[in-house]
Amino acid sequence: MEYTFELNNAQRDQVVIKDQAKFKKFVEICSALLSGNDADKFGKEKDHAVATLKALGNRSNNGDSKARAEINEIVKFIVQPKLLESMKVLSFMGNYHEIGYNEQAMVKTYTYEGLDARAQASGGDVTFAAKNWKQYPVVTHTISSGMVVDYRELESGNFAGTTAEEVGQIQIDMNNKAIAFAMDTIYNALKNNTDYVSFFAEYSDTPTQTAVDDMIAKMRRMGRVNIIGDFSVLSTICDWNGYKTVGESTVPFFSAAQVDEMARVGLNGFYKGAALVELPNPYNYMKPLADKSAFETYYNPDRIYFTAQGNASPVNIFRRGGLTSMSGNDVETGVMKTRYDIEIGADVVKGREFEIGMLAKEAD
Repeated sequence: MEYTFELNNAQRDQVVIKDQAKFKKFVEICSALLSGNDADKFGKEKDHAVATLKALGNRSNNGDSKARAEINEIVKFIVQPKLLESMKVLSFMGNYHEIGYNEQAMVKTYTYEGLDARAQASGGDVTFAAKNWKQYPVVTHTISSGMVVDYRELESGNFAGTTAEEVGQIQIDMNNKAIAFAMDTIYNALKNNTDYVSFFAEYSDTPTQTAVDDMIAKMRRMGRVNIIGDFSVLSTICDWNGYKTVGESTVPFFSAAQVDEMARVGLNGFYKGAALVELPNPYNYMKPLADKSAFETYYNPDRIYFTAQGNASPVNIFRRGGLTSMSGNDVETGVMKTRYDIEIGADVVKGREFEIGMLAKEAD
């Protein structure tokens, strides 16, 4: 999974905003213009914003880098609040932290030594546990998305055209890439864990009922289980609800309630007491498959996550700072693009990997 793209001759946008309140109001009007909302309610302020955007489009179209930086700053302030709010969905995967650019992402974890409760004779020695803790840094990675601003479109006053669509796509693309990055981090931590207890297994073609049942049994000792995954794997699991093998015969037993639930939502909500939780996995419309049969998805659909309900998650996810932007020529196409970046870090606490179970397809 690629989280970034490269630019040649990139120039980071630097715009000094003297009046924050005035600029915030201007961005609000621009957002209304680009989203097609009722911008007329702003009266003369709307007319001023339209004239300003047209002028910036004209100057940018004539190669004015300062005007381009101003447009990028406007787009950044439109996208950033929605993006940062939507990124809070990362909290469902673990502990979500927002830190400043001048802060280092750190994880602190505890271990106990000598915790040995046992029956002993009257007057015998009592063991006392010692609590040790360690702290280690988490490296952040850049998540980026980009757009080709049509300066002629802005100059003409067509604010509801491709620019509006691309502004919305930036938010969606960066949010999905951030979730994909966190999920890949979890996968790598579980797969490469050789020092601690691990509940990780692989399958060759499709997940088997035996493997899923075994993982549920292991995780159930820590609490009721959630099975989290792509619709394709969850539908395979929920199909097992409808049959039992008696001797050499397979007997169907779907109830009317199960049939109704599957007709309405596509899945049964539970399998052997474990909740089936669908992880929405959208297409990345920028990446069609080689055979053009579909598009790539943002997340690998062949991984199944098992978590115990009510447990504190061992996953920590960090967002460092806010959105930044730069402009340059796309290395692959040579087209002038604007790139938006945000820093994300993710970590599974070392020694607590067993709190997440996983089944993943081989050669993943």
